[in-house]
Amino acid sequence: MMFRNDHDPPHFHAIGPEFSAKFTIAECELLSSKGRIRRRDIRDIEAWGQAHQDKLYLNWQLARDGKPPQKITD
Repeated sequence: MMFRNDHDPPHFHAIGPEFSAKFTIAECELLSSKGRIRRRDIRDIEAWGQAHQDKLYLNWQLARDGKPPQKITD
């Protein structure tokens, strides 16, 4: 998930049943989290972010431009 006019650094939000977290796009590292997030979830989200880094950067720019993001399905 991304939000329009969100603050730098470029990042994305991941939401699970027991947590919400923010990850950087550049390093795909955890910035902050609320709730209970398992280490396995962190590793899975980091790997997903690395695999989709180009699409995440594109969506970050689209959101900053006030345009709808492209869906990342896998």
